[in-house]
Amino acid sequence: MSSKSSDVYDYYYENYLILYNLYGRGRPRVSREQYEQMDDELMEIVARSDSGTLERTDIARVRDIEYVLMDDVAEALLDRPGTAK
Repeated sequence: MSSKSSDVYDYYYENYLILYNLYGRGRPRVSREQYEQMDDELMEIVARSDSGTLERTDIARVRDIEYVLMDDVAEALLDRPGTAK
């Protein structure tokens, strides 16, 4: 496990598990290592998008990763009225 895993991913992976347990029915559950790998891949794609347009395959991969990591659910919950502070 990489050194960055110890602190940064504790919080995010625990939140992922909470969301998964509440809303993840039918979605694949990933291990912490898989979570980190997918998040790293997502950040690489996002970094590439900053320097230009993305290929369709990149856009599809971003959607797949966001689906597996429950990002779409987290964003929907944050957008609900009365949840912003």
